[in-house]
Amino acid sequence: MCGISGFINHYGYNVAEQNLQVLLDLQHHRGPDFQGKLYLGNVGFAHNRLSLLDLSSSGNQPFEDESYVLVYNGEIYNYLELKKELSTIEYRSSSDTAVLFQALKEWGVDKTLKKIKGMFAFSWYNKKTQELFLVRDRLGIKPLYYATDSNKTLWFSSEVKAILGVMDAKPNSFKVLFSGLGILERSRKDTAWDEIKHIEPGTYLYVNPSKTVEINYYSTYELIDEKTYRLLEKKSINEVVDEFHHLFDSSVKSMCVSDAPMGAFVSGGIDSSIISHYAVQNVSEMKLFTANILGKHSEFEDAKKLAKSLDKELFDYPFQKEMALRDWAKVTWHYESPIVVHFNAIPFSNVAKLAREHQVKAVLTGEGSDELFLGYGGILTKRYDSLLKFPYTVLDAIYNKIPKLKKFISDSGGSQDLIGIYRFGSQNFTNEIFYNQGLESYNFLPKNKIEEHQQTAKMLNEHIVSLLWRNDRMGMMNSIESRFPFLDEDIIAFAMNLPTKFKIGHTSKFHNYKHPFLIDKYIVRKLAESKLPKELVNKKKKGFPVDGLRELIVNPLFFENGTVVSVLQLSKEQLIFMCKNSPSYLIGILAAVEIWAKLFIEKQTIESVDFIIEKNIHFK
Repeated sequence: MCGISGFINHYGYNVAEQNLQVLLDLQHHRGPDFQGKLYLGNVGFAHNRLSLLDLSSSGNQPFEDESYVLVYNGEIYNYLELKKELSTIEYRSSSDTAVLFQALKEWGVDKTLKKIKGMFAFSWYNKKTQELFLVRDRLGIKPLYYATDSNKTLWFSSEVKAILGVMDAKPNSFKVLFSGLGILERSRKDTAWDEIKHIEPGTYLYVNPSKTVEINYYSTYELIDEKTYRLLEKKSINEVVDEFHHLFDSSVKSMCVSDAPMGAFVSGGIDSSIISHYAVQNVSEMKLFTANILGKHSEFEDAKKLAKSLDKELFDYPFQKEMALRDWAKVTWHYESPIVVHFNAIPFSNVAKLAREHQVKAVLTGEGSDELFLGYGGILTKRYDSLLKFPYTVLDAIYNKIPKLKKFISDSGGSQDLIGIYRFGSQNFTNEIFYNQGLESYNFLPKNKIEEHQQTAKMLNEHIVSLLWRNDRMGMMNSIESRFPFLDEDIIAFAMNLPTKFKIGHTSKFHNYKHPFLIDKYIVRKLAESKLPKELVNKKKKGFPVDGLRELIVNPLFFENGTVVSVLQLSKEQLIFMCKNSPSYLIGILAAVEIWAKLFIEKQTIESVDFIIEKNIHFK
């Protein structure tokens, strides 16, 4: 993993070369092994390298010849297979970068994107035609931003802070306010700044001297195939598990390719545990790392059971809740949004730091399993909706006889629903539009089964975004690359066509109080039965719990003269009233927004924000 950045101006404006060094310096943590740059007057490229394949200088970027320039962040896992399909030439490097460069030369961008498997964000430039492609991988595992300044220079980078270092951008007050709902962590397109946008997952930006066009090249809905679904539907659970085993084994094996030391982040949960089981078959020196959340949330004993079963040493970072206040500002600076959805990003950053101290550069993580194989309790409990809602259903039938009374009691569609529109609107209704687009994809199923089957696509479009955000930012602040075996392209296609009877299993035992007699991630647990200790196979999902925003007490002085007060236009008296009479969780959310705003809008230093936090915020 690396950091990429650069600029292009097609309007006769030569950009100062020193801007490339600014971009490099602000993303140094993403690639400390080498800083490379190429300046061509109206266009320039910069690359921060974290070397994982071909550790020699031959793998340094930018890659260029007389016609093309490539700066690239990521891993192409099938690069050795692709190399066999390309012309027989003498490659300057044994890295996947060299193969990607040659593929783009021979095949062009569109054909290359159909063939490569992996996680990637890259810039591809044709010197002769002055065409620029900014490309992001299918799920958005690798970040890539772009913006256009007042001189019509287009800038791009792996992180927002790099763009903010070379151009002015205007914060959007609406986005800032609604960032407390986690919209920045979950966004596929927008940022808090009007000028700065993400390249969306599965999309590339095409720029030439006359136009700039965004082109979508991938959608998870394209993977749905009735024939594949019917074939899987006829198979037994053992046959399906066997097919999954081969796909998963291949995925882990491909993601263990590295010329630098490898590790795995583990919690004792089933997803990271099954990954580690497969990984140690491929990497003899695989190291295991965990966050030991001290106190009631600890899962350390389960992590130790895994390590013992694999006969591997476990390295832990003992995390006390007060450390969250210690690290909040620094982590927010790297996180680049208010830490709202995943407050556990803070201990996550410390585990990444621990791995780096042990010379590990790449780790395997379990993200994606819950989305692909329905591991969230809320999805399973929906099967009980008709039972739980029975009293309401009866009353609703009665009220339907008296429409005026029903309207008076429910006030459905009234002003209280406006907050929902604002929330959806803050992300431009992209998730709702995506969901509706997919309804036709499963039209071969009975209507009452479509919603449950569509959950995987929905969560790959929405929920996984914030998890990938957390992994990228927290890993890269410590120069650590995260790899995701569950998010292999073939496994995603398998999961998208897998009948939910293999995702949600049945049992006569009381499996989980949230969804009694239903088993989440059934196929994953069946795969693990012969490979992991029984306690880990049957372990209930905990989701990396920590003491978080609900447990905070925030002094109103923390907000004085800050962004939150400015946006809400509160007097001192009104601020005190808000803090005294609002739930602590909501004030904690506003504190997260304020910390981010102090760093990115007010441009305070991490040290000054640390001081304000120390004086005004503490745990109950």
